[in-house]
Amino acid sequence: MRRALVAAALAVPFALAPWATSIAVAAQPRIYHTIKDTTGSAVVSAAQGCELTEVFVSSSVAMYAAQPGPVGKQGLTSVFVRVSDTCATAPLRAAAGGGGTVVFEADAQNSAPLVVDPRLTQASVTTDLPGTDDAGNPVTVHLSAAWTGTGPLEHTTVATHDNTGDGNVSSTTNGLRRPATATVSVRVSGRSVSATDPGAVVEQTKWHCIENPRPGVEDYYPCFGFPG
Repeated sequence: MRRALVAAALAVPFALAPWATSIAVAAQPRIYHTIKDTTGSAVVSAAQGCELTEVFVSSSVAMYAAQPGPVGKQGLTSVFVRVSDTCATAPLRAAAGGGGTVVFEADAQNSAPLVVDPRLTQASVTTDLPGTDDAGNPVTVHLSAAWTGTGPLEHTTVATHDNTGDGNVSSTTNGLRRPATATVSVRVSGRSVSATDPGAVVEQTKWHCIENPRPGVEDYYPCFGFPG
């Protein structure tokens, strides 16, 4: 149901793959990786007569680096739009969320980054996203979304240490999360919707990982899931 949100969640690891390969070629005996990913997500809906429009939004900005090495930065924004006829009695395609018949869907994404402050109190993205509708036709989704923090900044830390036999690996994940209210406006294929999600969230993950291979061990990269 939330294909756009799932795509955004998977984007960072896939995007890191070319970078991970380049690091592997010139690996040092001891490698230190850092990654920071900040994401704003929201789900809004609006009804007009029998027509219910639902919008699923995810926007992120990620930074990654090796030490020594350059710092990379990338963004990813995804939108999934579903329009249902809630008055239909014999649906051709059942709408999982609000019920009725699905009359239109659009799925789109691009590399627009989320603009966010360090304390996760404000975030926004405005962009035009290329995508396709449920018939496979190309569409453009015009998106404007803004998040305003409404709750306390929550902090979590997870640390792991492991001896893999070929060496030692230690990683630490620091997470920040702030409840937010999101205001989302979308236009696509002559349809438009503006609505608010009071249960939205802005989250940030900072991760670092240290690899210590045993002498003589090559191609040891457990930080990326590839032990020797």
